[in-house]
This record gives sequence, C-alpha cells and structure tokens, in this order.
Amino acid sequence: MMSNFVLMKTSILSLLLLVLFSCAQNASQSNKTITPSKICQQVKANTAIDFGVKGMVCQMGCGGSIRKALKETCAVERVEVNYLDSLEEQTIKVHYDRQKIAPKQMLHILSKINDQQFSVRTIGEAQALR
Repeated sequence: MMSNFVLMKTSILSLLLLVLFSCAQNASQSNKTITPSKICQQVKANTAIDFGVKGMVCQMGCGGSIRKALKETCAVERVEVNYLDSLEEQTIKVHYDRQKIAPKQMLHILSKINDQQFSVRTIGEAQALR
C-alpha cells in the first residue's frame, strides 16, 4: 500500500515537472518564431477586444509568449491573460491602438506563436475605450 502511494506521488511530481518544462520550452521557442524585439514608443490604447485561446498549458510561459508577440507590434498597450487550469479555452483581453493594428492581424500573430500551438478566435466585438 505504501509503495502505491510513493508511486502516485512520483507520477504526480513527474507530470508537474513535464508541464513546467513544456511552458519554459515554449517560452524560449517563441523567440525563434517572432521578429527580434524593437523599441516602441508608448502605445495609447483606444480599443479593447477579447480572444479565446486554446492550447495554453500555463499562464507564465504561454501568457508571456502571447504578451510578448502582441507588444512587439508596437500597437498593443496591455494584454490581460485570464488562465484557469480547468478550462480548455482561456481568455485574453488586448488593449490596442486600432489605427495601428486590426483584430485579424492579431489573430494571425497569435496563431503563429510556438509553431502554431494556439487556436484563437475573437469573442464579441472590439470595444472603444475612453
């Protein structure tokens, strides 16, 4: 009975390490699929839009890859990642300048991250910010 408990703990620990390694690996791979960082002037968002994202395995690595890719457009001010392990589809809210980028362009960028790891869709309509 005790050996089953030890085996279960070992299995859970191994699975946890695999997930964490996957996130770290995906975050480092994102540098290969995105153009090098460039210096952007401060972006003033005038619009926000929500996206549904499937394929995220963690908030730190995957969320960081998403945030980095969108901010490198020099058209995105802020990206809010709402990650819950229990959901297949995560939600993100992107605050952006609609004069510099369109939702279709952001969908294209997000679908290319980490060798097309994510499946992305818009949720609702873009909303003007005050």
